[in-house]
Amino acid sequence: MRRTMLCSLFVAASAWCGAGAFAETIDLGLPEGYSAEVAAKGLSNPSGVTFSPSGTLTICDSADGRVLTLESGELKEYITGFPTEYWKVDAESGAKRFKLGPLSAVWLDGETLAVTNAGLLDGEETVVFFKGPGKVDAGEATNSVPPTSDDPADKGEGNLTGLTASKDGKTIYVAGQGADAKTWVLKVDVADKKLSTLFSADENEIAINSPMATALWGDDAILALYSGAGGKDDGLIVEWNLESGKPTKQWTVPGLLDPMGFAVIPGTKKLAVVDNNWALTEVKPGKLAIVTLPEESGAAEVEVLTDKLLGPVACTFGPDGKLYIAQLGKEFDKNEGSVIAVSGLK
Repeated sequence: MRRTMLCSLFVAASAWCGAGAFAETIDLGLPEGYSAEVAAKGLSNPSGVTFSPSGTLTICDSADGRVLTLESGELKEYITGFPTEYWKVDAESGAKRFKLGPLSAVWLDGETLAVTNAGLLDGEETVVFFKGPGKVDAGEATNSVPPTSDDPADKGEGNLTGLTASKDGKTIYVAGQGADAKTWVLKVDVADKKLSTLFSADENEIAINSPMATALWGDDAILALYSGAGGKDDGLIVEWNLESGKPTKQWTVPGLLDPMGFAVIPGTKKLAVVDNNWALTEVKPGKLAIVTLPEESGAAEVEVLTDKLLGPVACTFGPDGKLYIAQLGKEFDKNEGSVIAVSGLK
């Protein structure tokens, strides 16, 4: 495949990104003890970030239908040719907005990368497995999940995002939005490449929908982050028990309008959460917060570190302990996106 250097970037000076690199610091108005820098830029609707076992930053450059890696300070195409679609069309003007392709990825080992093929129609999306760089057609795909109810608004599971691999690498957890009012957390059985539904908010009397991200939580549970309705303070974090398939605890996240990404802060029981503050017509200032979950269900403790991010969508911690945040930039559907690395979360 074509392996093209896209641009020279400023990156964090660390072993995994190559010696001699420089960091472009940015002012996000963070409290004392925190700092931020640009890890990658010139991206188009970046929607997922993950690291390989060797520490290579891997980015879902969604609108351009490709997955990129950052190697020795250079962005390189890793998987290309993903189909893309526009998420919304303006009913009055017919303008197409917010182009989507691969939304999330996770490494299972040093050579196996799983990516959501999310630029297809709802009910047709899959998770695709790759053993090395190449075109999307070279990957091995799961099945798709068609409508799961008789509701005509249920078009099947789509906008697959928020991939998390189990500790043994045998299962991948997936956030699926499908119809906004009927959504699932799904799972992939890695051995047989089977995608199936797992947890339903509706069937468990949880009114908030639109799961965006998943995270391992202890030995027998995962957390799912629900963004809720756009522009409303109704985000929710749910603890799901993997054995019973039931929600065990729920926490609201006061002050966060559209939380879309989260990651467990290493060595703690606290979460780093990014709030996109979603609007279809423009990118609005977004937040980064530290969220502490009480022992019992209720309102989480939310400490906002900054409200100067530009459409943050997803985040993950790197091997250097920094939080890497994919953000849309000043405008979506343009090459305005970037990945920001924030130091100091602990």
